[in-house]
Amino acid sequence: MKVLQSLTGLVLASIVGCLFLTITTVKGQYSRPRHIRNCQQFRDRRGRFELTGNDDSVYCLQQNLYQSALSSSPFNVSIVYVEALLQRALFRCSYFNFVFRRNARERCNWERKEVRMLSRSEWHRFTNRLNILKRPVRLPGGISFIPYDIISDIHRSDVNIDAAHGGPSFLGWHRVYLLLLEAAIGMPVPYWDSRLDYDMTEPTDSVLWSDEFFGPGFGVVDSGPFAGWITADNISLVRNIGSRGSLISDAMFNDILRYTRHDPVVDPTQGRSISIERIHAGPHVWVDGQLSSLQTASQDPVFFLHHGFVDYIWYVFRNQMRDDGNINPASDYPNKGPTSHRPLGNMIPFGSLRNIHGYSDFLESLTRYQTSPTCPSCGRSRYLECDQTINRCKSKTRRQFQNSISLADVSSGRRQPENIVSLADVSSGRRQPENITSLADVLSGRRRAMGPIYLGRKFKSSFTDRRTRGDALRFLPLIRRQTLV
Repeated sequence: MKVLQSLTGLVLASIVGCLFLTITTVKGQYSRPRHIRNCQQFRDRRGRFELTGNDDSVYCLQQNLYQSALSSSPFNVSIVYVEALLQRALFRCSYFNFVFRRNARERCNWERKEVRMLSRSEWHRFTNRLNILKRPVRLPGGISFIPYDIISDIHRSDVNIDAAHGGPSFLGWHRVYLLLLEAAIGMPVPYWDSRLDYDMTEPTDSVLWSDEFFGPGFGVVDSGPFAGWITADNISLVRNIGSRGSLISDAMFNDILRYTRHDPVVDPTQGRSISIERIHAGPHVWVDGQLSSLQTASQDPVFFLHHGFVDYIWYVFRNQMRDDGNINPASDYPNKGPTSHRPLGNMIPFGSLRNIHGYSDFLESLTRYQTSPTCPSCGRSRYLECDQTINRCKSKTRRQFQNSISLADVSSGRRQPENIVSLADVSSGRRQPENITSLADVLSGRRRAMGPIYLGRKFKSSFTDRRTRGDALRFLPLIRRQTLV
């Protein structure tokens, strides 16, 4: 036990000493935030700003972190700002609590839930806080910055992308990235278990692609919690779900769990093994739009929910390594792939943080996962149902959920019924939307409102769902600009 504690202390000390990031400045854009009068109420007894249950504290924290960075290091302001976010992420649990106090360790790590398991208040708080990050944060002297755009541009440059993909560091790099966003919003990121949609007759009809959750799956995201988002490339957020690629299936998930070492499940792989990174690319391609391009994927907030599920798969896999293989996941880092993925190489762009730190038990300890819903109860979620023929939960369709809204809600004005037309209904001829005669017209009508789309390198999916349409969006090469990271 003392040996384990000593090793853990060395890993943590090494991580804490590696907090130097390379971030550049950002221009303000988009919506005007409402005036917040009293940010001082969010200071603790030591004078530090803290995130509370009040969503205004998110805005005030970003303002304070950036203002502090501007005062201390005006020529490297964004470097210091993001460094402060990463410090907040890593110091969520102190070393003393992590090593010596099991109960405290369980309280200070955050529980991520499948998105359909969140209460409405939890979901609204999450999306409200993302929207706060998407507002320009204004400082004295007319300076402003958009926190979300800085965070999303970490996944932008070729150097960063190559360091995050195609090798063993893919898993740890994206784990750090998720923790960084959580530090900015002060709450856990939910995960999107796309297996629950894969098992539907038509996955594009999932309730997730409605204003109840992610907003429209076709065309410009002009309704729902992320309506009107303009990316750092100054174009609208767009999607085209179900065009190509594949969501993650239960079979893919179980294929990963056939192994008890990291080597067969992280790229580059040999033989017939299947990698976590390879199955992760399928949903990127399936959603299309910004999410389908490596340089723009994180501009769509669905990116972080998808990667929450990728991290969930790894979380389950690591526990299996311990239980079935008696293997320590923290030391099982495969020494293969590009030089940027070597165990002791820097985790670019996270300064001197090493790639192997991404595999540490300490970083894993900052998060725990609520198990994905299972039959027969499916977590009592109003958005899920148990398919008894396969004994797995699957998502309800938009129309199913709409029909479940009580008459009391509608008559009281708290909810308004929507005119839900599923793609399955349109393509089968069971139902035709007003003034639209075919599925092609449904899609083209949404596409005409999009305007030009600019994307970079596209994700490549090793899997293609036979139900996809094969009509991925056409796009122009991404316009070169100074990246924010």
